[in-house]
Amino acid sequence: MKPHSIITIILISLFISPFAYGEESPKVDLSNLLSKLKLSGRAASAFYNSQGQTSSFRSGSFEVPEAKLVFMFQADDFNSATFRFNLNNGGNNTPLVDYLFLQAKDFIPALRNTWFNVSGRLGRFKQPFGEETQTNNVVEGILPSNSAANVGVTDEGIELSGKIWVVAVGNGNSVVGSDSGQGKSFLGRLFYTPIDPLFISTSYYHSGKLKASSADMSIAGITAPASGATNWTRQVAEIDFRYDLGKGKKPLNPPAYSDSQAFFRFSLGAFKDGSTGGNAQKRQAHFGFVESLWNLPDVWNVLSHFYLAGRVSTIKLRGASTTASLNSVTANVYSRYSFGGGYRCSDNMLLKLGYDINYTKGSGINDTADNLLSLVASLRF
Repeated sequence: MKPHSIITIILISLFISPFAYGEESPKVDLSNLLSKLKLSGRAASAFYNSQGQTSSFRSGSFEVPEAKLVFMFQADDFNSATFRFNLNNGGNNTPLVDYLFLQAKDFIPALRNTWFNVSGRLGRFKQPFGEETQTNNVVEGILPSNSAANVGVTDEGIELSGKIWVVAVGNGNSVVGSDSGQGKSFLGRLFYTPIDPLFISTSYYHSGKLKASSADMSIAGITAPASGATNWTRQVAEIDFRYDLGKGKKPLNPPAYSDSQAFFRFSLGAFKDGSTGGNAQKRQAHFGFVESLWNLPDVWNVLSHFYLAGRVSTIKLRGASTTASLNSVTANVYSRYSFGGGYRCSDNMLLKLGYDINYTKGSGINDTADNLLSLVASLRF
């Protein structure tokens, strides 16, 4: 008998042996697998009504501005994979999976539980530039709206972080998936509590060379290169302060659910778009905001569920004749005065009311009145 025939007989015998002796084949145990899968998310329904002839909601509109579904597979105590689906307004959003990353916590065993422990993320995720970007959504923010600048960046890349620092390298451009040959972006962030309850953080971002592509880093909705730019870069810096009065047990996560008696946040930043080629316009601007939340005192066990909030924010381009599309309005200055409050129905359900007075200035203004009334019901799970 040929050798390969003998091997075939042995393999067949091994395969049928459980059946020959009446033994059951091993079953796949899904209970342990499902215990490692965690589901979370947030959702909000809203009614918006705005002024202005070119505003989006001048006739009033019911919207679903926030609908996120997060699946996290916890492989062990230190490693996980996260997938987040963007279902805002039930539309065909691009990308549908806006976060997709692997995370390793304290992945250097010798440094675990020390001041020098290191964690990391690899994939597509929101990079932690500044403080507002962590919760700039209608569910977790103290008001339905964000600041005038609303700085944020979501990109593919790698991130390393410690107790007081974060560094990240990404593609830099707005192309989802493979990089198209541009330079890589860099983000650095330091944060510390020098005197409790004062929290300070500072962030810096450099996009790398973007050629003619749009940037992942968005500032007041500006991601496209300036007119005539064939090779451009974006640099952004920001410093943030937060101070809590009567600091609670969960003052930061998230701000809308803060149990501090009150808190104040101050942010100041600037960006510069450098470019070459043709008559490329160089854009520079400064931006910032001041905001506060006040939890009402416990009176008849009713008012303690309410809070009041306010924010003043602005972004101003350098040069009186320089304009850009700031939050879809062509202007030189865009300022937003926001005030409102909320009612916490439970630890996860929140009703919000907000009103934004938007002020613009500049020779290229499209619409001088774009104030917005927002009524929101939000849920996190």
